[in-house]
Order: sequence, then C-alpha cells, then structure tokens
Amino acid sequence: MNILKGYEDKISGIFSDWIQIKDLENPFTIESFPYSTGVIEIITKPHCANCSSINYCWFKNEESKKPDEFDYTNSNVSEKDKGLYHPHCHCNKIAIKNPKPEDIKLIIPEGKTDWLIKDKIDWINAMGYKNNKEFIEILFQKTKESFASGNYKKVIHNQYGFKINIFLSIPGANEKIGKIYKVKTVYMIFPNGKLKNNTLLGGWA
Repeated sequence: MNILKGYEDKISGIFSDWIQIKDLENPFTIESFPYSTGVIEIITKPHCANCSSINYCWFKNEESKKPDEFDYTNSNVSEKDKGLYHPHCHCNKIAIKNPKPEDIKLIIPEGKTDWLIKDKIDWINAMGYKNNKEFIEILFQKTKESFASGNYKKVIHNQYGFKINIFLSIPGANEKIGKIYKVKTVYMIFPNGKLKNNTLLGGWA
C-alpha cells in the first residue's frame, strides 16, 4: 500500500499546479543554517546542499519557478539511481493545494522596512503614498498575492537557497489613484509557505 501511495504522490506531483519538495530522510532545511553560510554540506551529508536548501519549500510547477531537474539524456545512470535533482537524490515532488495569500508568511529581517523608507522614499512618494505604514501594508499584501498567483521567477538556486523576483502591481494612492506601478521585490523561498526578504523594492518591473 505504501508503494502505491509513493507512486500516486509522484504522478500527482508531475501534473499539479503547485508542488512541495520533500525529502523525508533529510532533517535539514534552509532554516537550519544562518544566512551567512547557507547550507553546510559537511553537516547535511549524504544530502546535498542544494537539495537541503529547498527541502519542504513550495513552488509553482512551471519552468523558471521551480528547481531545475537533472538531465539524464545520454546518461548511463541506472533507473533506480535517477534522482530528481542528481543521481541518488531522495527529493520528491508532492502535489499541494494552490496556496492562498493568507497561507504565505513573510519573514522580514530587522531593519529592512526602515532601510526601505530611508532609501526609497522618493519611489513611495512618486506612487502617491504619504503614509509609509499604509504603503508597507500594501507592499506585503501584494507580495503574498503575487507569489500565490505564481507571478515570480527564479533568480538563482544554490546552497543559500532559492532566490526569486516577485512581480507586483502596486495601486497608486491619493493623487495617483487609478495608476498601477509595476515593481519587483526579492525573496528567498523558505519551507512551508514562508518567504524571507532580501530586498523589499528591487526595482521597477
């Protein structure tokens, strides 16, 4: 029965809109390590750093929005050793329900919002916002909505995690009501629907 369940999970993971990467043999995730080092492979062995950095993370099941799978074309690796991301990889794609904005949790390191207001106040004012708190609340809500809609793209995947640009449509305020501003924000995908911020406003999109 467990064998059949394993095949069902793999098949549903191929066709599902959203997936979670899960290695039940690996107790480590990106949250197990400080950002300064990323995943330390000597600790996670026999599990590789890149796999550990995405363990239990959620992804839209589309190219450029999920980790790249290993290409076994012209490979002599046996079928039993063909893992998802490298030979002998234990990771599996598990189908999950499409997330809702309220399922997404943002991790905002201390000082990020203060830096945003100090460094990007001209941008905030240009969008019509006079109240910085109001802008931050809208920025965070739009971030959750955009990620849950799959409106993001991979920047890089390595031992430090899976970095993404999330593309936002910020509504103008006050005299700019009716205008929409396209911006991007930069996050790392963390386990179980969490996103850890790198840059709150990473540029115009």
